[in-house]
Amino acid sequence: MSNSKEGYYSPGYEYPLDAEALREIDRDSQIEVMRTWFFENYEDPAESTPHDEGEYIYIWGGPYDARSELESEFGDIVADDAIDELANDLDNLSGEWAGKPSSERFDDFIAQDIATISTFLQNFRASLNNILSLLETQLSAEIESHLFRLLYANVITALETYLSDAFITRVINSENLMRRLVETTPEFKNEKLSVSEIYQTMEVIKEKVGKHLGEVVWHSLNRVKPMYKDTLGIEFPPDLKAIFRAILVRHDIVHRNGKDKDGKEHVIQEGEMRALVDEVKALVEHIEAELAKLNI
Repeated sequence: MSNSKEGYYSPGYEYPLDAEALREIDRDSQIEVMRTWFFENYEDPAESTPHDEGEYIYIWGGPYDARSELESEFGDIVADDAIDELANDLDNLSGEWAGKPSSERFDDFIAQDIATISTFLQNFRASLNNILSLLETQLSAEIESHLFRLLYANVITALETYLSDAFITRVINSENLMRRLVETTPEFKNEKLSVSEIYQTMEVIKEKVGKHLGEVVWHSLNRVKPMYKDTLGIEFPPDLKAIFRAILVRHDIVHRNGKDKDGKEHVIQEGEMRALVDEVKALVEHIEAELAKLNI
């Protein structure tokens, strides 16, 4: 995951810094250079890493420990206390890190995903059934509260897995849909090409689309809704407030150990769990009905 052959980049420096230059700058600047390097190479697995039944599948590499990666890259260049400070900051953001998605590895992911083309709906339904079964488990109040938080987050995991699989499977297998995605996605629409680059771009367009889809955060409905509309022509139901709220709660569960930004703990009740399952099922059933109308 090293960028050392090319040098280290950071805001405030016009050119990359080699190891000797990095060694000579002040401590705060060293930390910013290391931080930039880290986020160029690693991310919270919640961002892009696929998962199965709540377990991350580290197709981009990982899980990585921030301190170990920083020490491996900068241990001979930067003082230990600077590495410790940044490692502590990163540990507060996430206990484990994944490699950033790479287009070179995406083809393998797509091949695996296509193999489940006929099962992603069944997988979604099985996940929700398992969640509902676990709700019946008799536990102490303290353990039950912890379990409900995990299951609540897993409902959103099941939804985002369905949203990604349903979309990617269709788009990657259809030149028409890939073209529609490219023509309606801001990242592609705003990319400038010279005439001499057109054929080269056409040769790697599937790879570029794959890389883009691999970087989408599929529980971010504000981004996913227009993708479904513009590419597949599918409108999501108008009232998704309950799911949007649940996604925010899921973020607190995953990233703040179940507490909101003010330190208040989320207490998930069984009725709230079942209501979220119903909301998510309704959204997926709506999408399935619309997908069935597509002639692809």
